[in-house]
Amino acid sequence: MSDKYKDFKPWEWYPHLFKTEGAFWSYLRGGIRRGLWEKSPIKLDFKNKNCTKPPKDYYGRAKSGQYCALTGEWEGKSKLEVDHIEGHVSLTCVEDILKFILHMIPAPDNMALVKKEAHKIKSYAERMGITFEEAVAEKEAIAICKSGDDKKWLTTRGVTPESNTKKRRKQIVDYLRDNSE
Repeated sequence: MSDKYKDFKPWEWYPHLFKTEGAFWSYLRGGIRRGLWEKSPIKLDFKNKNCTKPPKDYYGRAKSGQYCALTGEWEGKSKLEVDHIEGHVSLTCVEDILKFILHMIPAPDNMALVKKEAHKIKSYAERMGITFEEAVAEKEAIAICKSGDDKKWLTTRGVTPESNTKKRRKQIVDYLRDNSE
């Protein structure tokens, strides 16, 4: 990117709108995603073409759906999302803008149908630089801690709870990792 953009700092021009530089990039990322991805004909075409009739052992209400590319579980079309297989393109500076926009127009082999919750977990894993399995444990630990039952959860499993939430969350993650199937 040329030097003419070195002074591009909307968070300084409009501090009443963007409290931080991160707030500006978050706004821009959201605007591009809503404009190019939410109603993308590419995404909708992929989803429509890849949904099929339910398997014989399915007794729900969905008329079509697909197996989640991450979990392998069959899900109805309305509960599936189109995921970028190669995901998480950051948008934190001017140089990232074109790459982020081009990411919103994926190649057919860079899309997969996934369950909504699995998509959130995969995105979290990519953001944090951890595996999908580690992210499953992290997300479950976060939910347990948010519920306020972290001490009880640990105690019922024979683990003495640590002194603060951060340490207890790590205990929960370690327990889930050590006791997964």
